[in-house]
This record gives sequence, structure tokens and C-alpha cells, in this order.
Amino acid sequence: MSDKLNNMRIHVVLICIGICFGLGFFVGKKSAAPMRLIQTVAGPVTFVTNTVTITQKIPVPESHPAAAAGQQWNDQDWENLAALPATPARDAELAALLEKLAAIDPARAMMIAEQEGNLKFRDQLIQAVLHGWARKSPLDAADWAMALQDSGARDRALSSVFAGAIAADPNAAVAMGQTLMQQYPGDAVSCGSRLIDALCDSGNFSAAAGLAMNGSSDQRNFWLGEAFSKWAAYQPQAAAQAAQAISDPQTRAQALHGITGGWAEADPQGAAQFLEQLPAGADRAEMLGQTLKSWALTDPKAAANWMINNSSLGPDLDQGLAQIATTESLAPDTAVPWAESINDPQLRSATLASVMRDWLYSDLPTAENYFQTTTNLSDADRQQLSEVITSLSQPPPTQ
Repeated sequence: MSDKLNNMRIHVVLICIGICFGLGFFVGKKSAAPMRLIQTVAGPVTFVTNTVTITQKIPVPESHPAAAAGQQWNDQDWENLAALPATPARDAELAALLEKLAAIDPARAMMIAEQEGNLKFRDQLIQAVLHGWARKSPLDAADWAMALQDSGARDRALSSVFAGAIAADPNAAVAMGQTLMQQYPGDAVSCGSRLIDALCDSGNFSAAAGLAMNGSSDQRNFWLGEAFSKWAAYQPQAAAQAAQAISDPQTRAQALHGITGGWAEADPQGAAQFLEQLPAGADRAEMLGQTLKSWALTDPKAAANWMINNSSLGPDLDQGLAQIATTESLAPDTAVPWAESINDPQLRSATLASVMRDWLYSDLPTAENYFQTTTNLSDADRQQLSEVITSLSQPPPTQ
């Protein structure tokens, strides 16, 4: 009898619970305010009703992209690494971790970076955050960078933003950069320069050159040399081919000057051989001078031999001859013939005067004898050298 009563009581309780849930469901359907999902990402999710805001942490399915990204960040990993003594390797690992967090929660990642006490490491972390942030929301990251008051910090931040955006999608990064330049016209030139640098650093040289060529006249003056110089440092033949295909003469000349700078630093002999094939004139002379200057600084003997073998280039070699003649390690009796072979009288005189100033201090009698016999000095240079000779010829004051 007792067992039957107990079973009946259990059934009654279950029925009552079912009735309560049913009433709650129907009442809720009629009286509860509609609930609207505000955010659907990993972590706290906010719902808004007519009367109250509810924040609730809900699990995210493993298939959700935020969940997959979240697997790359772990608070314990950060704490364990941060507890280790500071080293370049540890700092690099921490920066890499923070970059991953920035792709999920840039605000939190930036807060962590800005709390770092070491100023140098703080900047490293901030750049890592911007790089990760820009992979997901490049314009937001760029706006943060543009708000910086210090121009140097702003340039570094923009470089990181563009690098991150290009790593995700180079075409979208260029479009974002153009939007940014429209929003901040006063900073368009420097902004474009940072974008060109980032494109070149990632190997997107033709895109950098295209951006430079399509800029306004003021922008092109800054961008063309930058883009083609970086391109020529790695792929000189491709850069030269692209530059020579430019139809506008002025734009083509600017691109070629940029190529000369990058190519001459990487391979001055290759640059000189390329310039040898261009039409004679002031542009070629200037570019050859720039190239031969770089070459003379690293291997003056090779540069000199090349000029001897290409003496048919005539006046276009003058700047190169001047660079060889004024090489510090060159003895005066070797430097003087190089200076005397310069075609332009003014440049020849200026180069000889430069050689003779050092010569007078090292061997006054021989240098003075040459001074008295040469006809390659202008009146102005001769007067200045005469004053040096007079000064050096005076006996030292008696004690």
C-alpha cells in the first residue's frame, strides 16, 4: 500500500511540473519581449529585449570560423611565455601570439600591447597587432594608425597595416590604400609610399609600379623612383622592360632614374651595361654618373677598366670620371689623369681642384709644380688653390 502511494505521489509531481512548463511556454509566447541576436562570434554574446540587455557566454560550434581562429590563441600560452626572461626569441613568439589574437579581438590585443612597459617591445607588439588586425579589418586598423599624432609612429603603423592587408589579399589592399588616401588627402603621398614599400617587400613589384604611375603628378615624383628602385634591386631586367614600355617621356625618365638607383647598388656593372644602350644625352650622363659612383666606391679598378673600354660614350662618362678621380684611396699621380680626361671644362676644373687640395697637404712641392703648369683650372679654382699654397708655404710661428 505504501509503495502504491509513493508511486502516485511521483506521478502527481511529474504532472505538475509538466503543467508549469506548458503554462510558462504559452505565457512567454504572449508576454515576453522579442529577443534579438546582436553578435554571433566566439565569447560573450549580447541579446537585447525591450527592457534589459543580457550578456551570455555561449559555446561556438567547432565549425564556426571564429572557433577555428580561437584555437590559435590561449591565455595560458601567453602567460607562460611572458613569465620567461626576455629574449629576442621570446619576444618574437609573444608578438606572433598577439597577432593571432588581433585577428579575433583587436581591441583586447591592442590593450595587451599598450600595457607593455618596455617601449621597444611595446612597439613590436603594436606592429604585430596591426598586422593581424589588418588581415581581417584593414580599414579599421588603418584608421587607428592614422589617428597617431607622431609622424614616425604613424608611418610604422601604416607599414604594418599594409603588410597585413597585402598578406591577406594584395588587390584588396591596394583598393583599401586608395580609399585611405581619399579619406586623408593631406597624407596621401606618405600613405602611398608606405603602400608601395609594402607591395615591393611582398614581391608585388608590378602592382607597386602601377600604383606609382597612376598617381597625380605630385605623387608620381615621390612614388616612381621608390617603386622602380626597389624593383630593380631584385628584378632589374623586368623593371627596365616595364619602364621602357611607358609611353609618356617624363614618366619613363623618372622610372629609369629610379631603376638606376636600385640597380647600381645591387649590380653596378649590369646597370652600366644597360645604360650604355640608351640614347646619349643629359639623362644618360646623369644616370651613368650615379651608377659609376656606386661602382667606384666598391670596386674603383673595375669601374675604371669599364670606362676605358667604353670611352666612345664620351661626355656621358664625365660624372663617372669625376667619381673615379676623387676616390680617396687613389694616389694623386693616378687621380690627375682621370680628372684631366673629363670633357666638361667646369667639371674638369672642379675635380682637379678637389684632387689637388689633398695633394698639396701630402706633397706640397710636387703639387705646387703641377699647379704652376696646368691649364685645366678655372680662374676661381686657381685662386682658391693659390690661397691654400700660400698658407702652407708660410713658416710656422716662432715660439
